[in-house]
Amino acid sequence: MRKTFFIWLFIAAAIFANGQGSTLYKVNVVTPKAGMSSAFEDSWKLHMAKFHNGSDKRNVYAVVSGPDAGSFVIVQGPISYADMDKTLPDAKEHSLDMEKTFSPELEPMNNNLLVRWVDTLSYKGDVKADLSILTMTVVKDGKMPEYMAEARKVVLLYTKLNSPFSFNTMIKQQAGSSPTIILIRNLKDGYKELDSDYFHLSADWFKDAYVKEYGQQVWDNRLKLMTDDVVVRTQHFEKLRADLSSK
Repeated sequence: MRKTFFIWLFIAAAIFANGQGSTLYKVNVVTPKAGMSSAFEDSWKLHMAKFHNGSDKRNVYAVVSGPDAGSFVIVQGPISYADMDKTLPDAKEHSLDMEKTFSPELEPMNNNLLVRWVDTLSYKGDVKADLSILTMTVVKDGKMPEYMAEARKVVLLYTKLNSPFSFNTMIKQQAGSSPTIILIRNLKDGYKELDSDYFHLSADWFKDAYVKEYGQQVWDNRLKLMTDDVVVRTQHFEKLRADLSSK
């Protein structure tokens, strides 16, 4: 399976609705073998019906652009670290069912990771959207606090401007020396939101508002942070597959 930093998510705003203090999400990215996508979907639906239409729910997203298009992102959450200590009574049966149903239809390599939703770095995060564009940024080691502080400035500015955009922000957990921040923009109205004239905003609306609010020097510092202190930044589209997700 091809691996890029895209493997994140996933997440339309609906699953952020009632975390009750739990802000963690387990993410499993899988890729069907060549010619096995339909077989995987059918097998996954059978597995879902047995194990994930109760309290242990899953949301599934299809990667629809980029080199990993065709992969599926399976999301569990929101949960807490305490929830990770719990063992479900049907855990053994669940694992055996995975082995017998859809696992043989997948590439042998997949990715399992843990991310944390950050409320203070998200804006209108409860907007429901089946389509999202994800921007994954790996920043230089030691620069995450500065990057998060900058993200907070943007949220405060968007709030003041009543911006028409909507996004959620996630932070990779146990990232080691590769701190990673994920911005998930919710495209409520679909791809057309990306047309430059859709919201009738000027080309420099964000820069002009930012400089007015924080000053030219802070803007210059932002540009440096967004370029010099970034290791890699990637983007792709994901689409909610309601037919493969928990009811």
